[in-house]
Amino acid sequence: MTLRRKLTPEEETTAAQHAQREQTAQELRAQRARFTATFSLAALQPQLPLSFPSIDATPVPRFRARSWYTYRGWAALEAEDLAVLEPFYVALHLIDFTPLRAELLARRKIHRNAAGETPFDPVSLFICCLLRWDKGLGWDKLAQFLAGPEAGCWRRLLGFAAGATPSGSTMRGFQRALGSAFLTDLCPRFVTLLQRAGLLPAHSTLPGSPTTLGLPLASDGMLHEAHATMRCGQVTDSCYQPRTEAAPRPCPAREKGFDGCTCTTAACAERCQYTTPRDPEARLIHYSGSNQEGEETKAAHNVYGYRSYAQVVRDDELHVAWTAHTSVQPATTDERAIFPQDFARLGQRLPELRIGEVIADAGVGYGACLRAIYDARAIPVVAIRRDAGDEDETTCRLRGYDGQGHLLCAHGYAMFFQGLDYARLRATWVCRQRCVRTPAARPEDANCPFRDPDHPLGQVRHVRCTLQHPDGTQHERLARLYPYGSKLWQAHYGARRNAAEGRNSQIARLGLKRMWSYGLAGATADIALADLLLNLRTLGRLVQEATLLPALKVAPAA
Repeated sequence: MTLRRKLTPEEETTAAQHAQREQTAQELRAQRARFTATFSLAALQPQLPLSFPSIDATPVPRFRARSWYTYRGWAALEAEDLAVLEPFYVALHLIDFTPLRAELLARRKIHRNAAGETPFDPVSLFICCLLRWDKGLGWDKLAQFLAGPEAGCWRRLLGFAAGATPSGSTMRGFQRALGSAFLTDLCPRFVTLLQRAGLLPAHSTLPGSPTTLGLPLASDGMLHEAHATMRCGQVTDSCYQPRTEAAPRPCPAREKGFDGCTCTTAACAERCQYTTPRDPEARLIHYSGSNQEGEETKAAHNVYGYRSYAQVVRDDELHVAWTAHTSVQPATTDERAIFPQDFARLGQRLPELRIGEVIADAGVGYGACLRAIYDARAIPVVAIRRDAGDEDETTCRLRGYDGQGHLLCAHGYAMFFQGLDYARLRATWVCRQRCVRTPAARPEDANCPFRDPDHPLGQVRHVRCTLQHPDGTQHERLARLYPYGSKLWQAHYGARRNAAEGRNSQIARLGLKRMWSYGLAGATADIALADLLLNLRTLGRLVQEATLLPALKVAPAA
C-alpha cells in the first residue's frame, strides 16, 4: 500500500509556501557563479564518485549474494535527459555506497535470510530502504515494484537481477536490524561527504558577515503521531509495569479526574489494558504551536506520539539547507533537555563543522541551552520567551532593558545598537545623548553625567551572554547580540528559520506526520532514513539545476 496520507489544509498551505520559497531560491541560485562552479556535473566530475563515509575500512570477506551493488558511474546521467530524472536517482549516480558494505556485513544478522537461502547484498537492501521513502510505498508494494517491468533501471542501479528481488519481509527485517546508532549517524556522515567534496562552505555566506563566523545552524522540532492508536492520553511508564497485590498500579488518568482504568482485571496483569504495547514510548502532548508565553496561537491540537528534533545547516548564498543531525524522543520530552544533548552530539560528531550562529524558537531560550551555544563560541539567534514583567514600563526602566532585551539608559530612554564584536561575542549599545535631543525631556535629565559634548556617543554599555539586573543577578532570557526584532535580527533569523521549517514540511509531505513503524526504534529509523533521502534529493536537484543553466553548459569531458 501507499503510506502517504492526504495533507491537512494547514499542511497544504505550509507545503505551498515551501514550494514558493524553493522556486525563489532556485532563481537566486542561478545568479551565483559559485553555484555552477561547485554543483554542475562538469565541476563535480573530477571528484566522482563521492564516497559515502564508513567507520569500517576492513576488507570485505567473500560471500555469496543474490544481488551485488556497484557504483554505476556518472556517465549514465549524460546519456539521459537530466531534466526529467528524479533527484534521488541523480544522487545515486554521484555517490558510491560501496564503503558501507563491510560495516553492514559486520552486523551479521542483517544479511541472513532463511536457513539455506542465499542472502542479498546489504548495500542493495540499504538503498531499498531509501527507495521506499522516495516512492512512498509499503514494504510489500515496494517488493512488487522492484519485481515489475517498470523498475528495470532501479534493479540495475541497486544490483538486482530480474526475477531475484527481495520480498517485503526481507527488506523490513533488514531495516529493523540496522540499529539506531547507525541510522542517526547517516546525516552527519552525509555532511562529512559534503565537506570533503567542497560542497559546503567553511564559513557564513550571508552578505556582511565576517569570514571568521561559522555556518548558521537552525534547530526545530516536529511532532509525529505514533503508528499505534491512542487508548489513553495519560499513559506513563508506570502503566507498563506488572501489577502486584503488594504494589497496586497507580492510574494517572483517574488521579486527574478521567475515567482511567482500575487495573483489577486479568487483562491488566502485565500492563494496563489501555496502553499501546507496540508504541510504549509514545506520549500525549497538547501542542499550542507557540513557545512564547502570552502570545496568541492560531490552533491547538493533541498529538500522541513522538518528537523529532532536527539541526539544519544553511548555506545562505545558495539558499540551501542540509540536515546535519536528527534525534527522536517521546512527544513530551522538553526541548531544554533535547537541545544541549543534541548540540553537543553534533559538535562531537562533526568537529570540523564550524557553527557561527544557532537559530531557534523560544523553546531554546533557557539558560542551559543558551549557555551551550555561548560555550561553543556561537551566537544565539533565539526568539525571546515572554514574561508579564516585560510589558511594565517601570519594571523595564528599573532593570535597564525592555522586553526585547534592548538597553535603556538610566533615564529610561532607548539606547542605540552600535555593533557586534565577533571576536569577543560582545554587542555594544550607546545612548548618543538622546535626552538632549528629546523635546519632552524631563528636568532631571539635565543632570545626566553622559552629556559631555566631547563624547557624543554618551553612555556606552556592553552585552555578552547576560544582562545585569539591579539585584545583582545575571539574566540570560533577554540577552541577545543582535537587537531582537530589528532588520539585522530578521536578516539572521527569518530565512534560516524557514530552512528548519522547510525540512519539517518535506517530512510531512513524505507522510511522516504519522510514523510508519511501531516504537521509538522504528520511529527513529523512519526519521533518519527520511532525512537522509531529503539530503540526497537536495544534492541531486542542485546538480540538475547547476548543469542545466543554459548559459553555462559545459561540453562533457572526453
